[in-house]
Amino acid sequence: MAMLVLGVTVPLVGQDDPRVALNLNYQGGVRPGVVVLAGPGLDSVRRVVERDLQYSDRFEMAFLPAGTPPIGDSLNMGVYSQVGLTWAVELQPIPGGLAASLHNLRTGERRLRVLRTIDPAATGDGRMAIHRLADTLTLVASGGRGIAATRVLFVLGDAVWSIDSDGANLHKVSRGLGLAMSPTWSPDGSRFAYTEIRDYGGPIILQNLATGARQTVPSSNRAGMAITPAFSPDGREMIFAQTSEAGTDLWRVDIARMCCAAQLSTGGKLADNMSPTYSPDGRKVAFISTRPGRPQIYVMDADGADQRALVQYSLDTGPSDAPDWSPDGLKVAFHRDIAGGRQVMVFEFGTGRATAVTSTGRNEDPRWAPDSRHVVYKSNRSGGEQLWVLDTETGALRQLTNVNGKARMPAWSGPIAGNNP
Repeated sequence: MAMLVLGVTVPLVGQDDPRVALNLNYQGGVRPGVVVLAGPGLDSVRRVVERDLQYSDRFEMAFLPAGTPPIGDSLNMGVYSQVGLTWAVELQPIPGGLAASLHNLRTGERRLRVLRTIDPAATGDGRMAIHRLADTLTLVASGGRGIAATRVLFVLGDAVWSIDSDGANLHKVSRGLGLAMSPTWSPDGSRFAYTEIRDYGGPIILQNLATGARQTVPSSNRAGMAITPAFSPDGREMIFAQTSEAGTDLWRVDIARMCCAAQLSTGGKLADNMSPTYSPDGRKVAFISTRPGRPQIYVMDADGADQRALVQYSLDTGPSDAPDWSPDGLKVAFHRDIAGGRQVMVFEFGTGRATAVTSTGRNEDPRWAPDSRHVVYKSNRSGGEQLWVLDTETGALRQLTNVNGKARMPAWSGPIAGNNP
């Protein structure tokens, strides 16, 4: 986000030396302006909160210059409101954590004050508590959902890896020996599932994120791979595609009891059906089917009834793949081959139209964030295959991964609860 230096000198009220001042970098716009101010020892926390608020794409950020001294015990809101800012976040140290306050600079009102146990070093898993604080600030200041306290799974090499929504805390999470593909989060974020390709096939593995405990998900009695798993919104069921000599069809299994696989589609060798994604209410499932002759987006009831085309297509429409239903239920993201390239598309139920939201590079496998406005996807726009995050409302774009290898098949979690790692 570009910043304009306005050359506004703002005294840091509360410092021992009242002559200390700064030149605040701030670009005004239609979104509310916010500055994050921190007391002694909280500079690392301040930088994480700043980045989280910026990545929400709901604010115009005012950044403090490098080397700015910490604020003192009091905050003079008037001097910051002079540059057109709407909000000031104040972080003050307390024993064992910090006190965070959100000030409305236009009214002089303190809208929020919370006490949080937070590691001031802002490292490792301790960062998640800071991300949760940032999401709270985002909700109160904008009325919109934040995405900071989330993680993204993806495949790198032969394993599943996890990364925080701001690109930090990268680490391997899968523990199998086979080739991993198609990771997906459980609704509560405590587990994830993925296909583990082995010499004799490819079962779906369900792994506990905290303990590493693994279970093999029951599949059909057909020999072959179980791929593209998707949890139901209540976490009790899963739909996946089973590939075999008979074709590729969708099956549903009871995850709560680890039993009772049932076939939902019957395309057989005449049509492959795969890549299911549940609607947020669990009543519908969008999926890929090749019954038109090339892969396109279809929809059905969760029990397999009423299968029909969802996204309009024609003989000139390129193959579509990797659908993902938005958490608000209003959109489905997917990728489609267009004019020799591959672009991320968003289908809106309200208009019945699908629109490309990318145009540069080869882009695929979009997955929604919990706010239903950001998507993460694989792209080669920077040369290698990395994950990128796009704000579908503003067009803001940022690179999430910078790994040695090909990052692919992302899956965005819901909010990570406080009792999860």
